[in-house]
Amino acid sequence: MKTVWRVFAYLKRYPWLAAGTLTCAIVGTLMVIVFPSVTKWIIDNVIRTNRPDKLLPLILLAIFAFLVQHVFNSLRIILNNTFEQKVIFDLRSDLYSHIQLLPLRWFDNRATGDLMTRVIEDVNSVERVLIDGIEQGVVAVLQILIVLAVMFYWNAKLALLALVPFPLLIAGALSYTLTAHRRYRLQRRAASNINALLHDNLAGIRQIKSFAREREEHGRFNCASDELRHATLVVMRTWAIYSPSMSMFEAIGAVLVLGFGSHAVLTGSLQLGDLVAMLMLTAFLYDPVSRLHQLNQLVQAGRAAGERVFDILDENAEPGFVAGIRDSGAAPSDRGYSKRVIGDIRYENVSFGYAEGLPALRHVSFHASPGTTIALVGATGAGKSTLVSLLVRFYEFDAGQIDVDDRSIRDYDLRTLREAIGVVTQESFLFNGSIRENLLMGKPTATDAELWSAVDAANARQFIERLPDGLESVVGERGVKLSVGEKQRLSIARALLKDPPILILDEATASVDTTTERLIQEALEHLMANRTSIVIAHRLSTIVHADQILVLDHGQIIERGTHEELLLFDRKYAQLCRQSLLGSSPQRGTEQQMEIVTSEAAEPEEERLPV
Repeated sequence: MKTVWRVFAYLKRYPWLAAGTLTCAIVGTLMVIVFPSVTKWIIDNVIRTNRPDKLLPLILLAIFAFLVQHVFNSLRIILNNTFEQKVIFDLRSDLYSHIQLLPLRWFDNRATGDLMTRVIEDVNSVERVLIDGIEQGVVAVLQILIVLAVMFYWNAKLALLALVPFPLLIAGALSYTLTAHRRYRLQRRAASNINALLHDNLAGIRQIKSFAREREEHGRFNCASDELRHATLVVMRTWAIYSPSMSMFEAIGAVLVLGFGSHAVLTGSLQLGDLVAMLMLTAFLYDPVSRLHQLNQLVQAGRAAGERVFDILDENAEPGFVAGIRDSGAAPSDRGYSKRVIGDIRYENVSFGYAEGLPALRHVSFHASPGTTIALVGATGAGKSTLVSLLVRFYEFDAGQIDVDDRSIRDYDLRTLREAIGVVTQESFLFNGSIRENLLMGKPTATDAELWSAVDAANARQFIERLPDGLESVVGERGVKLSVGEKQRLSIARALLKDPPILILDEATASVDTTTERLIQEALEHLMANRTSIVIAHRLSTIVHADQILVLDHGQIIERGTHEELLLFDRKYAQLCRQSLLGSSPQRGTEQQMEIVTSEAAEPEEERLPV
C-alpha cells in the first residue's frame, strides 16, 4: 500500500482534475439504477395494469438515463486520461531527473537495460494503478455502494442473500493479494534482465559478429527469455485458478437471489417486477466486483513496478546537489561566490577505494598551479583515471583533501565545479544527433562562427566539410559513422567551446595512427593553452612537455618531476622510456630523444609506454 499512497501524492498536484473525474463517476454511477427502476415500473404498473399510456415516458426516461450515463462516462475518461498522463509525465520526469543526480558509483552496479525498463515499462505499469486501480476502482466501489443501498431499500432479505458470497470473495481477494507481490516482482525482474541483455548485445553487435558469437548469444537470450516465460506462466496459472473461483462465488449469489425471489413471487410476497429489478441489480452488483478482481491483478503488477520506480527515487543523490535548487545549480555554499575558477589544484594526502579494504589511491599529494600541465604515467590499474575522477567528483574520496583555488571541492555545487572542468577521454562519446548538436553541449548558445572557430582549432573542418550535410550530419549512435580520430577531434572542439579553466585529458591520443595523432596533438595544444591540464597518456609525445610528471604505481606516487629530471633519476619512468624508445638510453640528449619521440615514421604502438 505504501507504493499506492506515494502515487496518491502525485495525484494531489491536480485536485480539480481529480474532483471532475470523481463527479463524473458519481453521476454516471447513479444512472445505473434508473433502468432497473424503469423495468420494475413497466412490469408492475404498465403491463399488469394494462396502461400503455405510461410506457412512452418510462422508455424516454430510460433512454435519457443511458444518454447521461454515457456522456458523463466519456467526460470521466477524457478527464482521467488527461489527469493520468500529467501524473505519469511528472513521475517519469522526476525519475529521470533523479537518475541524473545519482552518483557514478551507483551506475557502476546497474545494467543500462534495467534502468531503461524502469523508466519506460515500469512507469507505464504504474499507469495501470492510476487508470484501472484508482479511477475504475473508485467507480466500481461507488456502484457497489449505490446498488446495495437501492437493493436494501427495495428488499432487505434478497439484498442480504446477494451478499452471502462476499466473505468468500473477500477472502479470495486477500489471499491473492498477499501472495501476488512476489510473483509480479520476479516477473518484472525477469523482464529487466532480458532488456539488459538485449541492450548489451545491440551495443556490442560488432563484437558479437567479429567473434562469431551469434549462436552463443542467441542461447543466452533464449535463457533470459525462458526465465521471463516461466515467471509469466506462474502469474497466469495463479490467475487461472483465482478468476474462475471468484466468478463461481458471484454466480452463487445470483442463484440465491433468483431461487428465493422466485419462491417469494409464487407465494405472493413479492411482485414479479421487484424480482426482475432485483436480478438486474444483482448483475449490476457483481459486475463491478468482477472488475475489482481484474483490477487487483493489474494493481499487483503496477505495485511491483511502482516499487522498482520508487526504489530509484529513494536513492541518495550526489552530495553536491541540494534538493530544491537543482535547476538553479547554486548550492548554499555557492551563494555569493561568483568568482571564475582560476584552476589552482591541490591534492593533500588523498586516499580512495572502490571497495572497502581495496584502496585504489593511497596518500596522493601534488599541486598544479594555474596554467600548468600535470602528466600522469603508470601501468593500467595504477590509479590514473581514478585520480582525475575524484577531481570531477564522480566519486567521493575517503580521506585527505582536494582543493580548487584554495577551496575544498566539497564546498562547490557540483554544477559549478563541473562547469569549470573539461574532459576529453580516449573513448569520445557522441550522441546520436548532428555534429552541431554534439558541439553545442559545450556551449548551448554558441553561434556558427564560434562553432567553426572551435572546429578549426580542433583540426576538424576538413572532414566536416567533406560530409554531405556539414555540421548537420548525423553521427549515429555513439558516433559510429565517424572514425576514432574524427570523434576525438569533435570532443576537443566541444571542450574548446566550453572554455574551462581546468582540463582533463584521459588517453586523448590513444588508438589513432601517427597522422591523426599529429592533428589531435595540434588541437590539444590549442585546447591546453592557458589552462590547468591533467594529462593521462602512454604516448611520450603527449607528456614530455608537461610541467610535472607523476608516476603512479598501485595507487601511490612513486616519482615526480619533469621529463629530464625523471630520466636522470633512472628509475621507473626512465625504464618505461627505454622500453618505449626501443632501448634508447635515458642518458641521450633531450633533443635526440624528442626527435625519436615525435618522428612520424615511428609506429604508434612503438611510441606507447607499455602497460
